[in-house]
Amino acid sequence: MSFPGRARCPNSRLMPALRRAGRRLHSSCGKTVRSGSAGSPARPFRPIRSWRLFRAVRLVRRGIGYRSGSAGCRRACRQTLMRRWICTSAIPMSFEPNKGVNTMVNKRRARAILCTAALMLAAGCGKTDGKGEAGKPAAQPEIDYSTMAAEVVIQDLSGGTEEKFNQSYGEFIKKKFPNFKVTFIPWKTGTKLPELTASGQNVDLVYGSMETISSPLIGSGQQYDMTELIKKHGVDLSKFEQTTIDGARAMGEGKLYFLPVTTMVQVMFYNKGIFDKFGVPYPKDGMTWDDVKELNQKLTRSEGGVNYMGYSASPNHILRMNQLSLPLYDPETKKPLLSDERWKTMFDTYFLNQATSNYQAWSTAKKKLPYYTEMTSTQELAMMVFNSQFPFDGPEYVKNIDWDLVSLPTLKEKPKVGSQASPRMFAITNTGKNKDAAMAIIRYLTSLEMQTQFSKQGYMTVLNDEGVKKLIGSESQFKGKNWQAVYYNQIAPKSYQSIYDGDLLNLFTPNVLKIVSGQTDINTALRSAQEEAEKFLQAEGKK
Repeated sequence: MSFPGRARCPNSRLMPALRRAGRRLHSSCGKTVRSGSAGSPARPFRPIRSWRLFRAVRLVRRGIGYRSGSAGCRRACRQTLMRRWICTSAIPMSFEPNKGVNTMVNKRRARAILCTAALMLAAGCGKTDGKGEAGKPAAQPEIDYSTMAAEVVIQDLSGGTEEKFNQSYGEFIKKKFPNFKVTFIPWKTGTKLPELTASGQNVDLVYGSMETISSPLIGSGQQYDMTELIKKHGVDLSKFEQTTIDGARAMGEGKLYFLPVTTMVQVMFYNKGIFDKFGVPYPKDGMTWDDVKELNQKLTRSEGGVNYMGYSASPNHILRMNQLSLPLYDPETKKPLLSDERWKTMFDTYFLNQATSNYQAWSTAKKKLPYYTEMTSTQELAMMVFNSQFPFDGPEYVKNIDWDLVSLPTLKEKPKVGSQASPRMFAITNTGKNKDAAMAIIRYLTSLEMQTQFSKQGYMTVLNDEGVKKLIGSESQFKGKNWQAVYYNQIAPKSYQSIYDGDLLNLFTPNVLKIVSGQTDINTALRSAQEEAEKFLQAEGKK
């Protein structure tokens, strides 16, 4: 059976034998059918011989495994198999392929052989050399790692404690994989990843914020492309929030060295008590930075010996997660980008336009910018832009105040665009001895089950799942707060993150205080930061 303009399917040669075998089962019924081309004379069936059936089966078996080159042939096979003469109900009672053998038994044999041949032929025509429909990889047989034994060594590259690890991830991992021996190595002098690598100590899995993980991991040569393991373990990247995946690919120049497990953005927290004290309406989702400036001025008061301030932000966090997605380093020119004119917009928006007299006086006297402790402890600050995860990372800081949160204020030229995300990334090391076990852990932590659990506890999910997002904070100690504020804005695209970003940021952010306190102007500050950054990179290049 061939079709013009199409490759001939190797299995098409099986069709005539199967067709003849099926037709001749009707021989003793005295019926006639047409054979050959249309218009040819009808002729009676001839008795079928057993060897014809078995020959058809052998041909079908031999054909299985051939690659089908013709969609038309597959269609013809299906049509042929659906014909009435292949149905077992059409096999006559008087079928006698072997003289002296019980006819009912032979009838059943014939039915079984034909059905087997039909199924095998369908399987043969459906083969696609290990690939399913639409070119998707064939499903791998799933391995149940929850019953397997393995030792997995883990380290938090952000310096977190073992207690914090167990609270956030460890308890869930041990419950899911009871036969895994999970060893946590703290990040401290003598046991940091580069030192462990040099000493030959095995580390299978590391994690940390996207901004801090690349330097120790890539700097020690421990990066490992997880692309094949991701496919093997069936992790569907299309279900993730894509700015995070895109950012991870950019960091790995197309390779995936990390996968996100939880994430966070910048939001604005506020002390309700200060707003109530001065009769100022609470902030709300969807404000612009101009709206914040008005609130800031209303809340800048001096009363009872306290100089109240309306607003502050953390330079280390808001600049790195800025709404314009500005990077600190250019991977093509290998130069810092601290003198980019757009940084002036960010400095003005986040700090200079909000620098009231009380804010400037406090910063100059204390030689630092107001931080979240001024909102939660001394309670002289009304609003603070900070990490959305802040109350869960430090619940002791907010226990004595009445607080809530709203979405990050937006730029007029970029409505509904919030900050970049700062995901908590997990990575498998290049020298890890138990990569499959480590990948099984990552797959579990990014599963719908665990993402739902994380969301209820107050962690932002890394999945694009509205049902999971709606559950955020619903079973946490801060249930009832405006947690949907974290999803109010769109997440800004992730800027390129280099292994030098931490050091470049340390050269960059001190200039905010210098400008606010009047020690220098913004143009001089950015130019000076650029020069220092270039010297730093030159020194790094000589190492």
